[in-house]
Amino acid sequence: MSSDASRQGHVVSDLEPSPIPLPWILAALLRGRRLLIGFVLIGMVIGVALALLKGKSYTSTFMFTPQSTDATARSGLASLAGQFGISVGVLGGTPQPPQLYADLLKTRGVLTPIVRDSVKDPESGKRVPLPVFLKIDDPDPAVVVENTIVALQRGVISANVAARTTGIVTVNVRTRSAEASRDIAQKLLEGLNRFNSATRKSQAAEERRFTEGRLEAAKAALREAEDALQRFLQANRQIGLASEPAFQRDRLQREVSLHQQVVVGLSQQYEDARIREVRDTPVITVIEQPTLPVLYDPRGRAIMAIAFTMIFGFLGAVVVIAREGWRRQRARTPDDDSYGMLAGEWRNVRETFRPS
Repeated sequence: MSSDASRQGHVVSDLEPSPIPLPWILAALLRGRRLLIGFVLIGMVIGVALALLKGKSYTSTFMFTPQSTDATARSGLASLAGQFGISVGVLGGTPQPPQLYADLLKTRGVLTPIVRDSVKDPESGKRVPLPVFLKIDDPDPAVVVENTIVALQRGVISANVAARTTGIVTVNVRTRSAEASRDIAQKLLEGLNRFNSATRKSQAAEERRFTEGRLEAAKAALREAEDALQRFLQANRQIGLASEPAFQRDRLQREVSLHQQVVVGLSQQYEDARIREVRDTPVITVIEQPTLPVLYDPRGRAIMAIAFTMIFGFLGAVVVIAREGWRRQRARTPDDDSYGMLAGEWRNVRETFRPS
């Protein structure tokens, strides 16, 4: 019984994986050094080839910061609202966050007009449609537009926002042509202003219609209050200072004054909305205009070659260790002399490089 248990425990111990010592790993790498060097050379060749095949790219950059939209234009209604305890922020007088404009640059409303435009191709020297320049082709025109927008969003346009400091939005446009990068950047800036202007005019038109209705209602209420005061004064021509008719007269006059203030505030807001509806001023302050890039972007050839060399070197090490581990498992020698193996392989390496 005890012998069976001992044999069973011995079998279980044989099935348990033993830890691989570091000297054995080094010895395995030295033993498979030719395969490892082959992987490293393959990775180096692939990295250098891809680095040499990587074409030039040019980046055009522009910077802007959002303005405080409608902060001054709404001052009339804001001051009137302040008398009733309404916050100015509710009326939309706060500036829009910079991230909103950075995200707006990649929307279809801004990119679609650019997709339908043309840029200068550096190879032919002629202006070609943007999908042709980006080498996007499909029988369906709708698919071409969709793929071009996706290409602009993912590989051409990038925006960064200095949210914690100045709030400046930096936009980079990168293509294989310096003139195309600058043209796309300029069209982005124009499209952003055009989209914002159209959106702001639409909002101003809605506000103008709403304010116009409120102004008519306020004027009607003012006329009713004035008519009530007039009828009261005509019916009570002689009013004492401390009589009840005097109190009624003062109350009616306060109502007329309150309605007058509302009408004045709404009239100012109505005029402001009409002005904003036809105004065509940008809502962003351009700090740096898009320029023609003179130098091409760093291509990172050395980094690419080193990265592929390291990746293939790691893969080679994994293959070598796995192969030696398989041999060790088949030989069933868990008690290998790792230090002896390492010393032996090191002697072989020294013999290889020793001059004859």
